[in-house]
Amino acid sequence: MTGKQDESLDQVVPSGSESQEKKAPGPSITTMDDDDLTLQELSPWRLPWKAISVTVVILILIAGAIQIVSLASNRIKRLSESSIRTHGATPGNFRPMGGVVPHLSASLPISKAANEMPATPSLAVPAPKGVSLPPGFVYIPAGPFIMGSDDAFSNFDEKPVHKVYLPPYAIMKTLVTNREYKEFIDQAHYLAPPGWKGRTYPKGKGDHPVTFVSYLNASDFARWQKSRLCTEEEWEKAARGVDGRLWPWGNTWDPRRANANYTVGDTTSVTRYANGVSPYGIYDMAGNVFEWTSSTYRPYPGSTANKARFMAYKVDATGTLHRVRGKVYKVLRGGSWKSDQYSARTTARNPTWPDYASDFFGFRTCRDVIHD
Repeated sequence: MTGKQDESLDQVVPSGSESQEKKAPGPSITTMDDDDLTLQELSPWRLPWKAISVTVVILILIAGAIQIVSLASNRIKRLSESSIRTHGATPGNFRPMGGVVPHLSASLPISKAANEMPATPSLAVPAPKGVSLPPGFVYIPAGPFIMGSDDAFSNFDEKPVHKVYLPPYAIMKTLVTNREYKEFIDQAHYLAPPGWKGRTYPKGKGDHPVTFVSYLNASDFARWQKSRLCTEEEWEKAARGVDGRLWPWGNTWDPRRANANYTVGDTTSVTRYANGVSPYGIYDMAGNVFEWTSSTYRPYPGSTANKARFMAYKVDATGTLHRVRGKVYKVLRGGSWKSDQYSARTTARNPTWPDYASDFFGFRTCRDVIHD
């Protein structure tokens, strides 16, 4: 056996030049063993660099996307945790989205020239003798007004149109500003809104409306101010007067009269839009920030809408709505700097959880009229 094996090996692996000359011509055999590769075959240019490059780019993009999602998630969590609703109470909720835009079958007219919009007729009257108002408040006389809307641009919750009678009351001429809210948190030892550093609002925004305040925050401020949040009825009458207009200045949308629809991209001074005041001379009743009211979200008298649409719900991970019994929505009014013109109408209602806060939620207050 040993002799035959040696003879076979000598035939397969010849040695010396004589053996190579006698080797029969034939196709060369390439093995898969790296040790058998030539220097040319081992050249890096023969490696699959295109596939490697694509793989590296994909991995970088995936890593970047994960980082962006992580940063966004951390920001929302941080804002949520810092949106405190009462003195040292548990955190509230952060709401990053805007109001609901109705399904529309037509378009509202938009003013193109300044001379197309007449001056808003004034309904402002001085407070009667014996009535004293604190600085910054406007007197609204007693009487009826038209509430709600049933035109093509209305949501189900704005119907039906009905007449409401209100006794006299007073309302702030402007939104509550950062400067006013700082006075409150300093005197009441209250927690500052998210985004404030050293319990101070951003530089240059003292006369901007305070934001990141929940309904509960706003209610606390109102009590400290010895006032209260306005009802929906009080807010709407102050915003539109008694003739049922769509916006504070009339029935034609004019983007120069309100901070809405991202035209500015942020809040603005509460007295900037003097040409967009309501018939009672009240600022920012359309745009800048949504305003908390004291009203619970309910159907209007005579509404034929399904009552279930006014109940409070939470959404689970699958997107399914679940009614939350014992809880109610509070109503925001007026639209914001993010809202389109439809959400900034004087009749539009925005139901929201009372512990929610956002960068486009603010408020103003009302007072009962007291005779001296």
